[in-house]
Amino acid sequence: MEMMNNNEQYVGIGMTTKKVLIVILNYITYDLTLRLLEDLKKLMLSNAAVMVVDNCSPNDSAKVLEEGSETGGYIFFSNQNNTGYAAGNNIGIKYAVEHGFEYTLILNNDVKLCDENVLMIMMKTMESSSDIGCVGPKILNLEGTVCYPYIDRPTLWSMTLGIISGKAKRKTAVDVSQYVYRVHGCCMLLRNSIMQRIDYMDERTFLYCEENILAERMLKVNSLSYYCADTSIIHIGSSTTQKTYGAKRRRAIQVTRDSMEIYLRDYRGYNRGSRFICESMRSLIIAIRG
Repeated sequence: MEMMNNNEQYVGIGMTTKKVLIVILNYITYDLTLRLLEDLKKLMLSNAAVMVVDNCSPNDSAKVLEEGSETGGYIFFSNQNNTGYAAGNNIGIKYAVEHGFEYTLILNNDVKLCDENVLMIMMKTMESSSDIGCVGPKILNLEGTVCYPYIDRPTLWSMTLGIISGKAKRKTAVDVSQYVYRVHGCCMLLRNSIMQRIDYMDERTFLYCEENILAERMLKVNSLSYYCADTSIIHIGSSTTQKTYGAKRRRAIQVTRDSMEIYLRDYRGYNRGSRFICESMRSLIIAIRG
């Protein structure tokens, strides 16, 4: 598929008849969710709707967000258990499928929308080829630097000793729209017909590795992810993760290892030794970053 690298290709996207459901998963940080809901108003399409899923927050999140939905024009669902990222977002994706939405936009509540055309551009990209099952934009951090796209399928080398060289290669691709292995989970547009075929996201993970696992499920049905460098969002940071774990670094490491075990064992077929090396390297990185 040949993709253009200018915004002329996106003219007229507002006229599309495809319906999209924007799903925001909330845990504790309802202030960020309310801010994002306001932010979304500047890019809403007539065929888009918003759903907020509260993942059993131990504060007033469910109450505040449910009350806000009455006048805020969004759908609200209160999950009775904190089932994690994949299971929580599956609630929204399945709702979208059941109610005739062609696409679902998964959106973290800790993002800022710096381009009012971001959703339109992502939808246009999705509609450019039936091969595409997932689209992600360029992700900026608060300092303005770009989170490098994940171009290639991870290998034992790239997950261990080759991390630095792999990062250098990814850095060269930040401005190139192209097919990639996977996109960043803080903002990704999903084709719902593909999500049905792959039985949605793997709910065995609580946090981390969801994008990699989603990529593997999609590959089994010949569906690909696409990195759209023509539009971007700002990712404030893992605010929910920080509030969830804070100083509980050991817990964060264990959750990461658990998710990597599922990915490496069940989706990549790595043996026990290889899994141990990859998981240990990731644990070391988390410990160093603090």
